[in-house]
Amino acid sequence: MRALTWLHHQFADLLSDFVLPGLAALLPQRWMNRLLWQAAGLAWLFPDSAQAIEPSENACFGEVSDLRRRWAWTTLVEAAQAWRLIFGLRPRLTVNGHWPQEPGFIAAGMHYGTGIIALWHLRHCGLRPRFVFRPVARNDLPGRPVKRAWYRLRTRLIKQLCPNGPITTGGASQRISQALHEDRSTPVLLFDTPTQEPGDWCMRVGQAEIPLRSGGARRFGQTGTPVAFFVVTVNPDTGESELAITRLDPHRPVQEQVMEYMEQAMKHDPGQWLLWRGVEGLFRH
Repeated sequence: MRALTWLHHQFADLLSDFVLPGLAALLPQRWMNRLLWQAAGLAWLFPDSAQAIEPSENACFGEVSDLRRRWAWTTLVEAAQAWRLIFGLRPRLTVNGHWPQEPGFIAAGMHYGTGIIALWHLRHCGLRPRFVFRPVARNDLPGRPVKRAWYRLRTRLIKQLCPNGPITTGGASQRISQALHEDRSTPVLLFDTPTQEPGDWCMRVGQAEIPLRSGGARRFGQTGTPVAFFVVTVNPDTGESELAITRLDPHRPVQEQVMEYMEQAMKHDPGQWLLWRGVEGLFRH
């Protein structure tokens, strides 16, 4: 039974990370969307996702509907957009708003929709993004070599999109400050990382809240550094991504504004939040 479970995971990961999104990346947009929506309905393609997501969905909304499928669809579309970039193709994207023309600002976002496109668009606009992230470690994802290979491929793509190199967590604050001081690149931070530690910075989702790490937002919100918030939403009818860019008001607290935009995205379509799997037990009323 254990061997069959292992084989199931490898086959599912091969399809969901490589075969299906890689094929979808080359299809016309509407065909891509139809293929990935149908694939998202296959529960076996995302092992244990129902058990992981449905308790959180019930805690937030008091019922279980199609959130797991919308999360799976978003995950597949995000992978397909990444494959388009790997293949050297332009992402399927519309843009609403503008980045500041010069470096020296922070691009603030969240794990939502097809966010990797934001790195490409920063490069496309002549800026030099430096994505702040935690790369996959050797001991991560035990028993999932195919999944680990996908994350390593994504890390390689991130490095290609960040000409000055990404910034890995662990002493990241100093390197972000240095990048801002040098005024040559644009740090890209995602502010919706959940934590098990209780705190006063929580994101409301439905009728529940989830505590988030607040260090980055608090620290850089006190420096007076310009911040542009971005979110990349996927149109469920067409599969096209829309990048919305908003420059934050320098006269209002950064934390307050970032939280407003993140909660607005979660109200628009909570199924496009990519972190539903892995936050079990963190939501509170």
